Amino acid sequence: MKKIKLLIIASIVFTQNITAQKPQTPTPSEIYFKMEQLNVLASALYVAAHPDDENTRLITYLTHHDKAYTNYLSLTRGNGGQNLLSNELGTDLGVIRTNELWNARKIDGGHQFFSTADDFGFSKHPKEAFEKWNKESLLQQMVYMIRKEQPDVIINRFDHRTEGNTHGHHTASAQLSKEAFDLAQDVSYKIPEEELNIWQPKRLFFNVSWFFFRNKKAFDEADKSKYIPLNIGTFYTQLGKNNQEIASLSRSQHQSQGFGDLSSRGEEIDYVELIEGIPLTSSNLFEGIDTSWNRIKGGNKIQPLVSQLINEYDFKDPSKSINLLTKIYTEIDKLPETIWKTRKQNEVKELIKNCTGLFLDLTTNEPFTTPNTTIDIKVEAVNRSTQNIILKDVTINNQKTILNKPLESQEVFYDYFNTKFTNQDYTNFKFINTFNDFKTQFQQNSKNEIGLEINGIYISFPAPIQYLYKDVAKGEIYKPFHIVPAVSVQFKQPVYVSNKNKPQNISVILSNYSDESINGKILTTASYMGLHAAKPQKEIVFSLNKNEKNKEINFDEDSYNYSVRLINHLNQTLPSNEIKWVDYSHIPVNYYLKDSKTKIVSFDNSKLKKQHIGYIMGAGDEIPQVLKDVGYNVDFINLETVKAEELSKYETIIVGIRAFNTESAFKTKNQLLFDYTKNGGTVIVQYQTNTNLQTNKVTPYKLTIGKTRITDENAVVNFINPNEKILNQPFKISQENFKNWVQEQGLYYADEFAGEFQPVLTSHDFNEKDTNGALLVAKYGKGYYVYTGLSFFRQLPAGNTGALELFINLIELKNE
Repeated sequence: MKKIKLLIIASIVFTQNITAQKPQTPTPSEIYFKMEQLNVLASALYVAAHPDDENTRLITYLTHHDKAYTNYLSLTRGNGGQNLLSNELGTDLGVIRTNELWNARKIDGGHQFFSTADDFGFSKHPKEAFEKWNKESLLQQMVYMIRKEQPDVIINRFDHRTEGNTHGHHTASAQLSKEAFDLAQDVSYKIPEEELNIWQPKRLFFNVSWFFFRNKKAFDEADKSKYIPLNIGTFYTQLGKNNQEIASLSRSQHQSQGFGDLSSRGEEIDYVELIEGIPLTSSNLFEGIDTSWNRIKGGNKIQPLVSQLINEYDFKDPSKSINLLTKIYTEIDKLPETIWKTRKQNEVKELIKNCTGLFLDLTTNEPFTTPNTTIDIKVEAVNRSTQNIILKDVTINNQKTILNKPLESQEVFYDYFNTKFTNQDYTNFKFINTFNDFKTQFQQNSKNEIGLEINGIYISFPAPIQYLYKDVAKGEIYKPFHIVPAVSVQFKQPVYVSNKNKPQNISVILSNYSDESINGKILTTASYMGLHAAKPQKEIVFSLNKNEKNKEINFDEDSYNYSVRLINHLNQTLPSNEIKWVDYSHIPVNYYLKDSKTKIVSFDNSKLKKQHIGYIMGAGDEIPQVLKDVGYNVDFINLETVKAEELSKYETIIVGIRAFNTESAFKTKNQLLFDYTKNGGTVIVQYQTNTNLQTNKVTPYKLTIGKTRITDENAVVNFINPNEKILNQPFKISQENFKNWVQEQGLYYADEFAGEFQPVLTSHDFNEKDTNGALLVAKYGKGYYVYTGLSFFRQLPAGNTGALELFINLIELKNE
């Protein structure tokens, strides 16, 4: 096997939708339901700010009851939230939540889109959102979407009139939608380099819900005369499910947010309020809008054919509909180019596939390949009807092969095609960072297709390449197939905390995804704030066997930030990123390319007195690794099995974020922490949400967790008693410690607390009163019990030494 010679230079610098499933054939009843949808030309757009903001019950109602083509525009990917599945936050969480939304839409029938807006965390006012978002760009994106997708109605999840009463992103999404509703029909409003025709949606609604009131009781008692009731409790006989059952399955895809949902049945009312547009006299949101085929030029020829299709449908033999379906397909093909021509032709194409029972599959026995490597793709095509079908061609990675092979009834065709990919074919997760990214998410790139001739008509069906294998327990498994770079380069940690005046041991992890061995060097050069520093260059020779993964290369360095790039023997730069896999059981496995970089911060740990720390993990965070870097011995505590006497070996016990929400053992085991404190230990409880607590007794004294938060990470902090031990030992804490914080200062502060708790500091967001529930310390018996909403879980992994010093002061608390 030949060897690839690479040179890896570590330059030191200071500082779409992937699905995987076996091809499915719907039941005859499901096919009939799709035929009914074919006869409706209605369109809706649902708008909100984040993944999980959407009302899946209303989206299901629109797609199933109204049979409307429904898009959901989530402005962000939700990367600023928390994660109940693991400690992955930020970009990783955004990838997870994006996939959860795609899964949800596959269930409720909607279509998913995103804007370039970044979820930078909670904001209290849309003004704050627009300070960090490019409002004009977002308006252009919304107007572009309205003009391109041409919705008849737009529904906002949030109220544009309630500034300051809810998340600023929420209100901002509604305000943008309201402005875009008007601008989309304004001929004078131009989008640069775009020539889309104006479009006038007929109505704009606000989707009212009980959580916009104090509680459900208040909503039940509220005057709803201005609201339009929608009975979303519809039972769909062809599907054997009612609206809420489908919606709850969709809602339950938001697993990273813990939004598993119980289904319900029977009558249920949802409400919308008309904000702009033509008044209604009924609960039909599309009242007065022609949603028949007559709405498009030439559609009057299609309408009777579709009606005939529905009336003559044979549930025992759906293939009898193929002749009429191909005729409808041909007639639609004659229509002028419109959004509805594209949508309906795709629907007919899918119906033809379903009624013939076609099985079309492109698979490989490899989960991934690398550029310039030849692999075999298996093509399988089965005609499970009596229809005469010819397999005309197969297109794999844009390379078409002509076959002209008749597919007799029940005949199975399969063959293998040698295929080579390039680095232009990477299947990495795509982010939406520019207006062009926003536009291209609308494009369906069908690079892999199987072309058939049915009734003399040529139709090409998209067929994604998938990885197929047998699991000895689960049987046949389909997963996405990926094209990845040959080498993944990553630092073991994104941030290293280095002991003062002592070089840090840095680990670079190399993974070879190719079937060829790789030899090379790691070269390091140093710079400070973009300027080269006088440091000797290091050369570290390495060798990777074919497909060798996670090879760790170690070297010592001082406090510099590092980035990595790969160079081959011709001094040519090669792709040199970390291949960051996102692999969870409830979403398709996929990856994105992540910059290979780390930073090293210097920290003086000579003042640390304690050694043994216990950590109770909650929703997941990276603080334990930071504490290990500092020099503590950190053990994870299993709350289910731990015994009281086992806690005595720890000098401080830390409770992770949302542990009281996620760990059911806290219903009884919280008393262990209280007893541990009474006997002289220190307990630090990080923020917990005030809903779904396993126990209301989070602390030994009365404490009520509220929703108070400081969203401005730069908010000025004042100390109530500067002489407090916690502010002076072992580190002197000042306002300097609160500089360079990221995303937020804190969340879920204590609103009420017993007198035994001493508040340490105060701060406030713009135009608000001071709050003092961010950091509370109480003596309890011989020890200390601490509750803090300060966002240490974001600051410490980001390498903020100011926050780290304060956190260590909490850890080092001890009753002398």
